[in-house]
Amino acid sequence: MTLATLKTEAQRLLLENGIEETGLEVSVLAQKAFGYDRTQQIIHCMDEVDDESAAVFMDLVRLRASHVPSAYITGHREFYGLDFIVTEDTLIPRPDSETLVETALSFLEGRKQPCVIDLCTGTGCIGISIAHSIPVRKLILTDISQSALETAKRNADVLIPHQDVTIVQSDLFAGVTERGADIIVTNPPYVCRKYQESLSPEVRKEPESALFDEEEDGLGIIRKIVRQAGSHLSSGGMLAIECDYRQTAALGRIMLENQFSSVRVDNDLSGRGRVVSGVTDNA
Repeated sequence: MTLATLKTEAQRLLLENGIEETGLEVSVLAQKAFGYDRTQQIIHCMDEVDDESAAVFMDLVRLRASHVPSAYITGHREFYGLDFIVTEDTLIPRPDSETLVETALSFLEGRKQPCVIDLCTGTGCIGISIAHSIPVRKLILTDISQSALETAKRNADVLIPHQDVTIVQSDLFAGVTERGADIIVTNPPYVCRKYQESLSPEVRKEPESALFDEEEDGLGIIRKIVRQAGSHLSSGGMLAIECDYRQTAALGRIMLENQFSSVRVDNDLSGRGRVVSGVTDNA
């Protein structure tokens, strides 16, 4: 069987199981199984595939057909132009979260070697993308999950080996000693339980502890972050939080109630509010 025929069969199986963008999905899985990037897959499309390699590939396809996210199958996901290691202990980096990186970089423009805290870091994709774009004095990656932090450290070691990175296992700020950060960025759990059934089967395979907030409005953890963040920021430092577009107005009010000023909302790629940020004055 040729690679092209095998990929066509894989696309059919994914389509039957409700998987969209089958061409892209199959190319990603073929790269994992055969080691060919997309260009090489075109070049080798009429090559005969040996039975053992074909079986490995179809096993991956069947996993994807059962709605296991492709990032968990391949162990990788691109984010902000970088290749991040992903495990089932971490959220999968998403393009919409790149808004948080852009918000941070815009604020930090002109600041020399800032200190950055990435709270609820997961894979480390937010903080690492910032530190890959500009020199930082210190990057602190913190998460309650030790397994997630091990993944974040692996990513930092590969992607920003020359930056000063500190890994802290902590329930929010409990173990964070830094008191003069220029910016705190965070993509915390904010999904309301009432939206659980509307999530895709793929999202529901991601860690619940990184997805869901138990308050009715999904802002319980975020309220704690906003209340505690000021004591870890320098005067004029920024707190930038990713949230659901339906939460931006409420989050803006929470920031204003906690002495943050210049509160603003930045939109994601779909034009919906995604990041709420504010500046503190600790003078």
